[in-house]
This record gives sequence, structure tokens and C-alpha cells, in this order.
Amino acid sequence: MNSQNYYQPGGSLPPNAPTYVTRKADEDLYQAVKAGEFCFVLNSRQMGKSSLRVRTMQRLKAEEIACMAIDLTAIGTSELTSEQWYNGIINNISENLKLDNKFDLDVLWEENKRLSNVQVFGKFIDQVLKLVPTQIVIFIDEIDSILSLGFPVDDFFALIRAFFNLRVDNSEYNRINFVLLGVATPSELIQDKKRTPFNIGKSIELTGFKFAEALPLIKGFSHQTSNPETVLEAILDWTGGQPFLTQKICNFICKSKDEIPTGKEASFVENLVKNKVIENCESQDDESHFKTIRDRILKKDEQKTAYLLDLYQQIWYSQGIDTDNSIEQSDLQLAGIVVNKDSKLKIYNQIYHTIFDNLWIEKTLASLRPYADSFRQWLLSGKQDKSRLLRGEALAEAEVWVKDKNLGFEDREFLAASRTQEQEEKAIKIEAEAKQEAERQLAIAKKRTKVGLIFLSVTLGFATVSGIAAFKMNQNVAKMEKNVAKIRELSEVASKLQQKNQVNEANQFLNIAGLVLQDKITNQELKEALLDSSLVSGYESLSKTEEEEDKNLQLDPKYKKAKEDFTKSIEKLPKENNFDKTDTSYLATLVYIYYVKAKLEKEQNKALADYKKALEKYNLLKSKSNTDLFKLDLNILYNGNADIVANLYRELIKKTDTMQNADSSNTVYYESLKTHLLNELDYLMQQNRWKDADSKNSQFILVSAKKENPGYLEVNDIKNFNCNDLRKVDDLWLKNSKGKFGFSLQKRIWKEIGNSLDFEWEKERFPKKWTAQGYNSFAERVGWKKDTGGGFLIYDELLLWEYKDLSTYKQYMGTLPTTLAGEWSSGYTPFFLQRLVDCSR
Repeated sequence: MNSQNYYQPGGSLPPNAPTYVTRKADEDLYQAVKAGEFCFVLNSRQMGKSSLRVRTMQRLKAEEIACMAIDLTAIGTSELTSEQWYNGIINNISENLKLDNKFDLDVLWEENKRLSNVQVFGKFIDQVLKLVPTQIVIFIDEIDSILSLGFPVDDFFALIRAFFNLRVDNSEYNRINFVLLGVATPSELIQDKKRTPFNIGKSIELTGFKFAEALPLIKGFSHQTSNPETVLEAILDWTGGQPFLTQKICNFICKSKDEIPTGKEASFVENLVKNKVIENCESQDDESHFKTIRDRILKKDEQKTAYLLDLYQQIWYSQGIDTDNSIEQSDLQLAGIVVNKDSKLKIYNQIYHTIFDNLWIEKTLASLRPYADSFRQWLLSGKQDKSRLLRGEALAEAEVWVKDKNLGFEDREFLAASRTQEQEEKAIKIEAEAKQEAERQLAIAKKRTKVGLIFLSVTLGFATVSGIAAFKMNQNVAKMEKNVAKIRELSEVASKLQQKNQVNEANQFLNIAGLVLQDKITNQELKEALLDSSLVSGYESLSKTEEEEDKNLQLDPKYKKAKEDFTKSIEKLPKENNFDKTDTSYLATLVYIYYVKAKLEKEQNKALADYKKALEKYNLLKSKSNTDLFKLDLNILYNGNADIVANLYRELIKKTDTMQNADSSNTVYYESLKTHLLNELDYLMQQNRWKDADSKNSQFILVSAKKENPGYLEVNDIKNFNCNDLRKVDDLWLKNSKGKFGFSLQKRIWKEIGNSLDFEWEKERFPKKWTAQGYNSFAERVGWKKDTGGGFLIYDELLLWEYKDLSTYKQYMGTLPTTLAGEWSSGYTPFFLQRLVDCSR
């Protein structure tokens, strides 16, 4: 035996290699192919896929089964045309099956030149079936290389699936099998999400070497030790059975020629691993093994890098985390750095755990996070050290950096804590200054007016001394008295709205009153216009429930006075070119003011002009690159109770729809409304505001279906529901919940229970497998039913609402969305799951 060449780390092992390790996958693949099943072996690199393919082909050929392999990397990807790629595959099959002299490939292409390339390939397979009488198995290796092609090959996989489906009608297709091998997931193979995913065939699980399986490896170093099995155990303790690393370490031992002392086997292997593999792993990584793992995590999708590192860090610190079949967990598994063991995701082996340790994680994150050091120190303090939180410019830069990244919960918690701490510190400073100013202003006021300003200390329930003091800064007493009177009046309007159970509107006006009181708006003219517009809008809200009240409203002197004041304050606003277009508070206030002005306008064209003016200011606001529209300090537009921007789009849609010369702008506004609602849904999810997100999801569903009025859906609405919109909203749920929520997940649970998704829309029925018990079982699985008694929970009783951190919510998967918030018992969900199936066809 030549010990120098006994082991072969990397590359495909020859069919009769003495170090080939037979695993369960060998028998699984062989039996599946023999049974005529399409198969795929999709796993991380250097797991022995190609060697498995070589050995399986050897066994099949021994039984006179026609086998051949296509290595897609040999065909190439760079600057290749679709025709060249298909021609490469056809030539490869033809040469391997020795068909060159049986028919002319050039004639095949010429006769079918009007057909697509994939159709020519289908014709070729038909010829192969006529010329080769035996079973045919085509192994396609390095399947992931298709992701680098400059043209889509979805049709190629669709054709393979068609061969499978044609077996029902033509038994000849039972003789041809495909085996796909590579580093990818089945969902990646067909990239057009409008098409049915590649969901046929049998997945062959390729695991690391088990001890009993790996025993043939001891022959290479058995002459160096009296306990070769003990040495093998020590090797596997380090490699976890990872094939490449196991062969590599066996090779190092074999080449060392050192005798391994009895009783010191574990320490000998440990020293060898540390010296030959771990230390200076960069320079010793001659097979680019570790670089491949790094690149898969850091470079495959840079938008997800931070989240993958965060997820890996959680696994590194723990004994493993629960598997949830998320895309991110799959990415780490395909990188090869983690493995699924007993439904737990764990670090694959000690070598990876040592090389890709927490120091590596932190250094890598440091190159990504601009706040890495502060973040780490804050975590080490148990999240108690407030001095490590960000402030000022550092916080602003961090919030810009995280905007388009999928970061973990702790990152968001750190930034939220930083923002809260900064606001608290500002409030303390303002309070101290405000108290001094309050004393000074009160002294001046007593001298200048008999009425005085002492009543301000009790002006509103939500007005603190510091808030009033801040409000009085830089204002003369007369203007201050006038504005405080309007704030008091707005508070009274809000109180009446609360009594009428118009809570959202009441909160909106209390919010505006509070913002003015806190002096969030410095421009006096803008402040007056905001108060006047709010008062007019408040009186309008009070009247909208009864037609008779609307008539009485026109006679109300307070309402008439508010309208007159609003008209005057609008005229006092700075002209178009005389205001600061970079001031986000100014722009947000103008959006609100022009929105209210438009609502009051009776003449259609003038109203539309004002709505467009409001939209113009909003678009200016959106154009500010550092502005998070849902976190504006002046939260007039989005305060959790009123969504002025959504209402603005709705009014624009309504106005342009009713005009005689309506143009395409109506469609633009409709699409803008949907985009806005999706953005707001995304924001709510990122804030872990799951109940608000579910409600926003309902709004989006109704808007997309154009059924906000009447506010409910019919079966036909769901049958024709926009597939693109359904996929978008589903993707948001899956992404932000890390795979815990979403229509796709609900669909999987629905089918696992045994329910069908073959709804007949015209007859409005499920022809089979639809029972009340099936629906109830689904409701139990997703947490919609009570643990005792079996009844449905009231919407507000859902256990999910108790959890602010979704990572601690482990009771149920698929709880959200409820389709229409609070309305799951109406049975909408199965129809949406059916629509999801229809959209994938």
C-alpha cells in the first residue's frame, strides 16, 4: 500500500477507492433510481456528492442500466448562449451513450430550428428513448452552476418535471430518470416564482460519516497505532464525520509516519488538528474548504449577511436552536457550517466551532456593523450598561446602516434602546431648562396681563409643567394665549369623539395638540394652520355619523370660526419658494394641512389640486434619504391611529376615478397606496407589533381586491386575487417572522393535516377531504382555538399578543395572518391558501 496516496481529500473518489465510505445515502439513491424515482442530492460542498454519483453509476452499469453524467461546470457559464448550453448537454449525452452514429444531431437542430432550445432537447430525449432500449439514468452534477448563467433555464427543469408527469400517458418515460446533484435548494432551481416550483422526486439525505461506516479508513494508519478505532473516534470527534475533513486528517496521520502512543490517541489527534488544520487555516486551506464556507455566508447574498452571522452566533453560543425550515437556516446548512441533528441546528463539528468562533463572528460583524464594539459591550453587560448605547450622529448613522438589512432582534433592541435613551436624556435637559423658563415667563406674564398664565398648569390632562414651559419658549404672551385656547378647544373636540367611540380620531387630535404643546413646530404660522386645520377636521369628524348633525354643523359658530381661521392661516403660510424643503417636520405638517384643505373643498378640481399639493409635499418628504417615514419625530402622518398618507391616496383615487377625463394617474395612485400599505406592514412587523401588522394586512388585502367598501370579500374576489400582491405580502410575513408566519406556512400545515387544496371555484366547494374537523384541526395547530373547551378564541385573546419578542413565541406556527383580522372563523383562509396554489401554477 502506498500510504502517500491512500487517502484522497477533495475531488471524486475512483469507483474502487479503498477509502470510499459507504453511507445510508448509497443504498437510498441506488434503490430510488432502480425504482424509477427522480432524485436530487443537494448539500454543501465536499460532502461526497460526486463520489456517491460515481459509485452509484458503477453499480447501475453492472446491471446493464445506461448511465451517464453531465458536469455542468464543464459546459461552462460565462458568455454562453442558451443554444450553446443545450447543445453542450445534448452532445454530452450523445457521446456517453454512443449515439453519434445512430442519428445526426445537426439534422436534429436543423429540422427543429423553429422550436425553442428546450423543445429541441425534448425531441432529443424522445430519440434517446427510441435508440436505447434499457433504463436510462442521467446524473446532472454541479447543478448550482445554473445560477450563474446569463439566461433563465426554468424551462429545463420544467421539462424534466414534464417527463415525470408524462409517465401516466406514455410508459416509455418510465425508462428515463434524472438525478440532480449540487449546492442548492429545490426552490432555487426554478427562479420564476410565477411557475410551479421544482417539487418532484426524492431527496437523498447525505450525512457525515458515522463511526461504523468510517471503519474502512483505519487501514491507512493502522500500522501507526495499536488502537486504530480509538484514533478514528478521536478524528470523528473533531470532524463530526464531515467527509473532506475526515479524509484530510486521516491523510495527515498517514503521512506523518509517527507512531501514536497508546493511551494518547486523543491528544495526538488534537495536536495534529490544531497544528495542521486550525492554526494558520488561511494558508493551509489548500482545497479552499474554509474559504468556500466563508464565502457562502458572506458573499452569496450581502443583504442577508448580518442576519446569517447573527443566527450563526446564536447557534455557536447554544447547544443548538430549533429548526424552522427558514431560508436563512437552509443557507447556513448549504454553507456546510451547521447541521440538523434531532431537529436542532448545531455547529457541524469542533473544527468549525474553533475556526469560526465568536472572535471571528465579532470581527466579521465589526466590518459590517458600524456600532459593533458598543453593541458587544452592551450585550456583555446584560443589556444594562446605558453608556454603551448610541446617541446623536452615531445613532443616526447606525439607523441608516440597518435600514435595508435583515438584522436579528437584539440589533433592533439595541437601536430602540439607544433611541429611547437619547430621547430621555433630551427630555431631562429640556425639563431643566423648561422649569427655569417657566419661572421667568410666569413672572413676565403677571406683569403684562391681569388674566395671567397660571391656568396653563392645569390646561390639559396630558400637559406637564415641562411641556407647557417648553411650549412657551420664544413666544409672546398674546400668541401663546391664543394657541392654548385652540389646544383646549381641540381637547374638548377629542373628548366628544371619545364619547362617540371614535377613538382613533380622538387620539389623532390629542396627538396633534400634544405636538403643538411640546413646541415640536417652531414656525408660528405653520403652528396656527395646523391647529386650525385640526379643529375643522375634528368638527367634521363629529358630524359624520348623522346627516342631521351635518346640517347643524354648518350653523355651529365654533365650526364656522374654525373654518374662517383656517382660511386666514393658510394665506399666512410661506409661499412655495420661501420654506425650508429639507425640514421634515415642516413638510409633514404641510401634507396634513393641504389634505384637510382638500377635504373641505366642495369644487372637484380645486380639491384635486390641493390633494396633489399634499402629495407633492409628501414626495418631497420621501425623497429625504435619511428620513424614516414611520419614525418621524413629528408623527402627524403615522401615529398608530390615523394614516393620513393612505387616506390621501384613497382620496386621489376617488377624485380621479369620478372625473370625466380620468387618466392613468388613477392606477398610479392605486399602486402607490398598495406600496405604502406594504411598507407600513413591513415596518410594523419589524417593530414586533404583530396585532397592528395583522390589521394592516387586512387593509392591504381589501385594497388589493378593491373591496375596502363594503369591507368584506366574496369567493370570486379571492379567486381573482392579484398573485403578485399575495406573494409580496406572504414574503413579508415569512421574512419578518423568520418563517413562523405566512400563507405559505399555513398552506403547508393545512396539507399536513390532510386537508385538500383543490377548490372548485365555480361550484364553490372542495370536492374531497374538506370537513369541519379538518378546518378545526388546522385552527388548533395554528393557535386559534382554546386549549380547553374546543371553542375559537376571541381575536383579542390570541396568545401571540402577549409576546413582544417573537423569538420567545414557540407555541404555534402559522398563527398569522388571520386573512381578515379577527375574522378567521368566517373561513377565508382556505380560499387564500387555494389561491396561493393557483398562483404557483
